[in-house]
Amino acid sequence: MWSLVTGVSDDGANWQLAGSTWEAQVVVEPRRWIGLAFEARDPATGRKASYDIDTDLYDIRDAYRDFAEAIEDDIIAFLGDLRDGRVLRKVGGSGFVVLVPAGDGFTRITKGWVLTTSERSEGLRAGEEYVPIG
Repeated sequence: MWSLVTGVSDDGANWQLAGSTWEAQVVVEPRRWIGLAFEARDPATGRKASYDIDTDLYDIRDAYRDFAEAIEDDIIAFLGDLRDGRVLRKVGGSGFVVLVPAGDGFTRITKGWVLTTSERSEGLRAGEEYVPIG
């Protein structure tokens, strides 16, 4: 079950979504920035891993409009994958791993002692040790 909080102003909109073990924030500021910040929590250990999709510092109104549209598509695809149970987390083991669908494989997100890292792995398949993020 998701919860949703929405904020809309003259400068854009902000959606905060949450499940039992994750939170996401989608920000749309049409004059400068579009982004999604996602954080998942391992229910057994409390460890967290984060994943971001955004337009960085590019001016999304002009020369980089096509790039911004691609980011919008990525955010929509991520939220659809999350809704459909295709964003996965590893069960057990020493580290917390999240898998996000990407092409023919996944982006593997791991939380180290200090930083969260992501690695795209074409052809990577999730086995029985992975379950949908709840």
